[in-house]
Amino acid sequence: MSNPDRDATGEAGYGACLRCGQQIEPVGIETFRVGGRSGGWGLMFGQLAELDEGTLDLEVFACPTCRKVELRVPVN
Repeated sequence: MSNPDRDATGEAGYGACLRCGQQIEPVGIETFRVGGRSGGWGLMFGQLAELDEGTLDLEVFACPTCRKVELRVPVN
């Protein structure tokens, strides 16, 4: 398994932007809400519509040049 702090060439860093090739920078780990119900279900059932909702932690990286973001699954 590769080292998350090194890019494909083995250089220190988090890798290159897939769009412009510049080094991406870590922003942090964000928690995203996934699942649940959308639309009128929330109005009709309130909190019951969110029973099967969960969360997903993802590492966020940003390119300082083109400002695109990349999401990755965090390493334990």
